[in-house]
Amino acid sequence: MVLVIRRNLRRDERGVASTVGTIMALLVFLTFLSLIVNQYVPVWMKDSEASHMDTAVAQFADVKGAIDFSVLGALMAQNAGPGAIFVPPTASTSVTLGVDGVPIFSSPTTGVLNANPDGGPWNLSFEYCIRVNDVCTNTHVDQNASGQLDLVIQNRYYLTGDIVYENGAVIRSQSDGQVVRASPIFQITPSATNLSVAFELVNLYGAGSAAGTTTQIVDTKVIGVNQQVYAGLTKNLTIRHTSAYGLAWFNFFNSTLSSGLRVTQWVYSSRFGTTQVIGTLPGTTSAIYTIAMNFVPATGLYSLTLNISPTPLSLSFTLQQAFVNVGVGQTSNGV
Repeated sequence: MVLVIRRNLRRDERGVASTVGTIMALLVFLTFLSLIVNQYVPVWMKDSEASHMDTAVAQFADVKGAIDFSVLGALMAQNAGPGAIFVPPTASTSVTLGVDGVPIFSSPTTGVLNANPDGGPWNLSFEYCIRVNDVCTNTHVDQNASGQLDLVIQNRYYLTGDIVYENGAVIRSQSDGQVVRASPIFQITPSATNLSVAFELVNLYGAGSAAGTTTQIVDTKVIGVNQQVYAGLTKNLTIRHTSAYGLAWFNFFNSTLSSGLRVTQWVYSSRFGTTQVIGTLPGTTSAIYTIAMNFVPATGLYSLTLNISPTPLSLSFTLQQAFVNVGVGQTSNGV
């Protein structure tokens, strides 16, 4: 006869300690892993993306500085006389596109760098007086420019945004606003009877693009510079611009004009999708400048118009034009 010993498995406590220990160890590990994924990684990536935005602004400022110094060299060669020779150099500036992620826990934050010769078109028009034998002949001047260098940063933890070089300015655009971080050439010099305005149009040529997180080289080469001075403007100096960064230009023009002219009063209005500012000189009632901006939702672009009046002060204008080849990426057709 064989005796069979029956055990009550429900009351058998052998092996419970090791099972509970394993479960507790897994819980501690999962808690630590969750802390890293949900707390540490987002904070670290947000700080890295914010730091990269600041770095990209500084790198675009280096691109602007390289172009400005080449323009200055070309102007100095022109002023030196017909015997002076200027060989335009090619300036190379590094731009970091994105941020490397945390291995396993977070993917990289990529950026796309584009050189668009047709982006952000500008138009400038005015009339001035050519006086011969005390006879004034009105002459119309109409000039155009275009070109953008745009870094689209696809942040996932920090605010997404663009860093843009456009017409001599570096603009930082985010979902919370736009601002000109490096100013273009736009100078207002008033006197008792005359208002002198200087403005630069920068044409960018060459198309190219690059994407990823790597550091790319942006080549710029100034191929031409022109500077003209016009006195005795008889009609408004009108500057028109269309781009996604019109809000930054609107604020820049308004702050530069109001501070340069010491404007103490202006009329601000916003209706029917158009925002307008009218500035008047102290002690007068006539408008010295008007800025109107219209946003087109269908295209996502701003249409900006700036008018500077030749009254009550006489108006003289210095127009500087720069023509720049830009090369971005291995497939660029610039420089």
